[in-house]
Amino acid sequence: MNFISIDRESRISLSKQLYMYYKESILNGNLKSNDKLPSTRELSRDLNIARNVVLDCYEQLIAEGYAYTKNGSGTYICEGVKFQPIKIKTESQFNKSDDDIRKISFRTGIPDLDNIPINKWAQMYKESILNLEVTKMDYQNSFGSYELRSQLSTYLERVRGVNTLPDNILITNGAAQAFSLLCKLVDKHEYALVENPLSYGILHTLESNHVSIKPIRVDEQGMVTSELPKQPPKLIFTTPSHQFPTGVVLPINRRIEMIKYAKKHWTYIVEDDYDSEFRFDGDPIQSMQYLDPEQVIYVGTFSKTLMPALRIGYMVLPDKLLSKIEAIKYVADLHSPNFEQITLAKFIETGLFDRHINKMRRLYLKKRNYLIKCLKKELGERVMITGAQAGMHFAAAFKDVTFDKDLMRKIEEKNIEITAMNKHYILDNSDFTIYNTLIFGYGNTKVEQMEKGIKMLADIIK
Repeated sequence: MNFISIDRESRISLSKQLYMYYKESILNGNLKSNDKLPSTRELSRDLNIARNVVLDCYEQLIAEGYAYTKNGSGTYICEGVKFQPIKIKTESQFNKSDDDIRKISFRTGIPDLDNIPINKWAQMYKESILNLEVTKMDYQNSFGSYELRSQLSTYLERVRGVNTLPDNILITNGAAQAFSLLCKLVDKHEYALVENPLSYGILHTLESNHVSIKPIRVDEQGMVTSELPKQPPKLIFTTPSHQFPTGVVLPINRRIEMIKYAKKHWTYIVEDDYDSEFRFDGDPIQSMQYLDPEQVIYVGTFSKTLMPALRIGYMVLPDKLLSKIEAIKYVADLHSPNFEQITLAKFIETGLFDRHINKMRRLYLKKRNYLIKCLKKELGERVMITGAQAGMHFAAAFKDVTFDKDLMRKIEEKNIEITAMNKHYILDNSDFTIYNTLIFGYGNTKVEQMEKGIKMLADIIK
């Protein structure tokens, strides 16, 4: 029986390992119908394992119909269970590759995961659940936890200037679901207007919901509102306070022009407030929603401020859309998970969220400054930084460099994870600057990785 491999250091139990071995052997046809399995005593002795381990394995095989027992005779393979050559995945196949572990990542939109206040969150989660009213365990309102919406209403007014009441806020499973729900407002003959460039997330959501799109150029002051089309869209998607991926800010004159256009044509503006809490130069830019709460749909998320795995986002909706979006949300999933919402409400109410934001703002400022220092040290005047006044990313344009497929492949081969600006554009663009620019995310990049990564990048492009 030495052909059966048992790993005593594995996190997978011995009985599970034994079961997986026999299951694979049966499906592959290595064990035939009516073949007899070793007795439990024999197999436990040969493998030097407890007999109960073998008993557990055999009981599972019998329960799933792979084997059967004959009284006084033993355990046998059932008929008709050979399927096809199959490889049962083992623990090692789920582990990260060495390349993943060594990878230097400049991914965008990921907060510093090492600095998530997970212990405080866990403690608050436990306290919230243990003190939970019985009614909170039932199905809930599709708008979400009133406690969270109430806290959000106060917080957003104080920090982002959002003009809202709790009743106008709908909780979603991240910003992605908010965008997906809004797509249901767009009929087949209508379309949505988007910034060019834009995030993969919004583009993917619109395309997967079969929404037709029209791109509008972004310059150094954001979406070029003078190019808004005569045929109006149903929705305008914009990131005015820290445009993704360029990082530019939409000035007040363009915000007003866009709102006037939307009011004239019965169009709704979807304000994606992408990572604008982390502003380094002056106070945070006030939201567009403040200018016209009935024309602007404000979308936010806790994926950037706390952790992506939390999957809590929200929309601040105009009065006219409340019943319609509530019905769409109800059909989608009734409501978002309630326990996390209640915990998050407490997290905001106690001031822990504010303290976390302030801590992370200081941390991201240090990371931003160090990354820029590394770029300037290695490449000097050959690199120009833009969009670094807020958030967790900036754009870097390189003189006399074109980030085509060949060059990006060389960068990838060095285990550097980064995105070129041109990948965020819709259709061809003759502007050379989109091909000489990289997007540096630094939220979850370790400082020691930055210097190493920039040195390697400089060696590639010099």
